[in-house]
Amino acid sequence: MNAWLKRLELPITAALIFAGAAFLLKMCYLPLVTCTLVGGAWLAAVYWYVRARYKIVMPPALLLLVFAALEVDALGNFFSMYGRAVFGSVMYDEFAHLAVQALTMPLVVWLLSEGLRRFGQQLPLGLSIFFAAAVFFSLSAFYEIIELWDELYFGGQRIWSKHDAPNDLQWDFAGILIGALLAYLILRRGRQAETAMAT
Repeated sequence: MNAWLKRLELPITAALIFAGAAFLLKMCYLPLVTCTLVGGAWLAAVYWYVRARYKIVMPPALLLLVFAALEVDALGNFFSMYGRAVFGSVMYDEFAHLAVQALTMPLVVWLLSEGLRRFGQQLPLGLSIFFAAAVFFSLSAFYEIIELWDELYFGGQRIWSKHDAPNDLQWDFAGILIGALLAYLILRRGRQAETAMAT
C-alpha cells in the first residue's frame, strides 16, 4: 500500500491542500453540522494519509485542539458573530483569530519537529517553536488572501474594514505566541521523557 501511496504522493498532497483551501474559502457559509463534519473529515483524511504514507502518528490530543479551533470558527459563523458581536472586551473575529492560532500551534510545532527528526535533525524545542511560528504566521497571511479572494471573486463579505487584514494578523500573531507557550509546555514533557529513556 505504501508503494501505491508513494506513486500518488503529489496528487494526493495537492488534493488535500486544495480541499483544505476550498473548505477555508466556504466554511463560513456552511451550516454548523456540515462545517463540523467536513472539517472533521478533512482532518481525518490528513491524519490517515500522514500515518499511512509516512508512518507518522499525530497525537490525538493535538488533533483535538485543531478540531476545537475549527469549532471556534464554526460557532462564530453559526451564531453570526463575525463583524458584529463582542466576546469579552474584543470583537468575536479578534477572539477567533487568537484562539484558532493558539489551539493549532502545538500541532504545527509537533509536525515540524517530527518532520526534521525524519531527516535526522533534532532542533532544540525553542528553535523548533520559532521556525514553526514563522511558518504558521505565513499560513495565517495566506488565509487573509483567501478572505480577499472570497470578496473579489465569490461575492463574500469577510473583510469588515480597511484595517481588517492587519488587525486579523495582529490577533493571529498574539495567538501564535500563546500557542508557542502552550506547545512548549505540552511538548517539553515529551522531550524530557525521551531524554530520560535515552540515558
